[in-house]
This record gives sequence, C-alpha cells and structure tokens, in this order.
Amino acid sequence: MAKKTENKQQTTQHRRSVFSRVSIVDLLAFLALAASAILLVIGPILKWALENTGGAVVMQALNLVQQYCVLAAIAIPGWYFVRGKRKAWKIAYFIFLAIYVAGTILGMTLGI
Repeated sequence: MAKKTENKQQTTQHRRSVFSRVSIVDLLAFLALAASAILLVIGPILKWALENTGGAVVMQALNLVQQYCVLAAIAIPGWYFVRGKRKAWKIAYFIFLAIYVAGTILGMTLGI
C-alpha cells in the first residue's frame, strides 16, 4: 500500500514541474508578443511623441525586453529538445544561443 502512495506522489511532483515550466514559457511567449505588438503599432507613435524627452531609451528598453522574452520562450523548449540528443546538438544549441545574445547586445549598442 505504501508503494502506491509513493508512486502517486512522484507522478504528481513530475507533473507540477512540467506544468510550471510550460506556464513560464507560455508567460514569456505572451510577454514577447505584447512587447512586439507595442513596438510595431504604438512604437513609432511613442517614439515621435517622446522624441525630445528620451523616447529612444524607452523604445530600446521595450525592444530589449521583447528580444529576451523571445529568447527565453524559444530557448527553454529548445533545450528540452536537445538535452537528450548527442553532443553536437548541444554544442549547436549553445552556439546559436550565444549568437542570439551577442546579436541583441550589438543591436542595442549600435542602434540596429
């Protein structure tokens, strides 16, 4: 009887961790979508309205939040995809991750 209770608890704990990972990815994907929508629709208007008061800083901050939310929303499931694969997949994952991070930093500093 004790074994059935242990198995049930282990299954419940596993489901919670998967659920929390999925809900975090869902939240990050939603935040990336919201930031992208703001940047595409309201961004030019906001930039024009705040042109003399530092609107560029606000736009850069929104852009950075959007890019890193997208990164987290795609990096987490990407890691779960490659973690059971061969070493070459993991190396490629980290190379692409580093390129993305470097690209966002360069984009912010160069204004691209």
